Amino acid sequence: MMRRLVIAVPIAAMLLTPLAARAQDAGIDKLLAKLPPPEKFQKSPLEGALSGPDPVLNDPIAKHLIDEVRARNLARALELGRQLTERYPNKAIAHAIRGAVYRRVRNYPEAEAALKRAIALDPRLADAHLILGFVYVDQQRWPAATVSFQRVVDLSPKSGAGWLALSDCAYRQGRWEDAVVKARRAAEVAPSSLSAWLVLARAENRRKNYDAAIRAVSRAAELLPDNAEVQATLGFGYINLKRDAEAIGPLQRAAQRSPNSFLIHAQLGYCYLTQGQTDAAVSSLRRAVDLMPTYGPAWNHLGVAYRQQGKRGDALKAFRRATEASLSSRSAWENYAAELRALGKIDDANKATARATSFKPTEGSRGSSR
Repeated sequence: MMRRLVIAVPIAAMLLTPLAARAQDAGIDKLLAKLPPPEKFQKSPLEGALSGPDPVLNDPIAKHLIDEVRARNLARALELGRQLTERYPNKAIAHAIRGAVYRRVRNYPEAEAALKRAIALDPRLADAHLILGFVYVDQQRWPAATVSFQRVVDLSPKSGAGWLALSDCAYRQGRWEDAVVKARRAAEVAPSSLSAWLVLARAENRRKNYDAAIRAVSRAAELLPDNAEVQATLGFGYINLKRDAEAIGPLQRAAQRSPNSFLIHAQLGYCYLTQGQTDAAVSSLRRAVDLMPTYGPAWNHLGVAYRQQGKRGDALKAFRRATEASLSSRSAWENYAAELRALGKIDDANKATARATSFKPTEGSRGSSR
């Protein structure tokens, strides 16, 4: 069982009513799914092949082909690929590049033929095996893809690309343990690869090893400190693991880089609140509701923060806004009823309590809804 941190808030507030709407968790799997795909942070197989040391790549045709690929003029790139293989019919890299362009236009038969020609000319050309493996992945031909990627790691055991590809193959087939083993190997041989840590986090999460998953996300966040999505995912993940104090740092960084994200400010305010940093909580939660006035959980947490500051009128207004924004939130209605009762508005408090009891409590959830 995971250890839960002690929440440092005044005991009186806890006795009055639940802290706030600890609404539905977005599991770390959902959070990871919202990140840009790992491929965004690494060279594509085609770019990798185009950046090698082979003299063919110094040919003006190859240089022009690179420009056309980057400009996404793939029809022209295909023509240049044909010209390249005609000029260098016995050069494996020329055929590998042509096969990679065919893959980009989803002409898989021609891609496979060109890549197999490259491998026949040079069986040790790892790029050709790698791109061929992705051709098979695109067609969900998993055994063939695995064979190709295994050949890549046999040829280049200290290159992360093959290990990442093997992990992804295993992941897509539901072989979580194998996906973790391969992703760990990728992270070992390429510790500065952001993709390796994100793939490892995804695989560990599927294996329900949530602490390991968050450690991998943390390593990714170290490599990409200016990426709000990665930092926010790390912060949200800590909240889901009930490690709110550790969530504050990455959420602060995320808020700095994505100042108009109401959800980041709402979650940061929630964490400040659980750690007894009431003034900071009010600031962040006010920012959240300014950005998204209909976001009920932030109003609910803001009401608790105002209560802790002794601002009962502001707390009442915030709880009322929470009930308006989240009509079926039991926590919001309970907080509203408690505040009405504290202000001596007994009839209104009883009505709010009756409304609260008509909804099911949301147990075991934390933070704001995502």
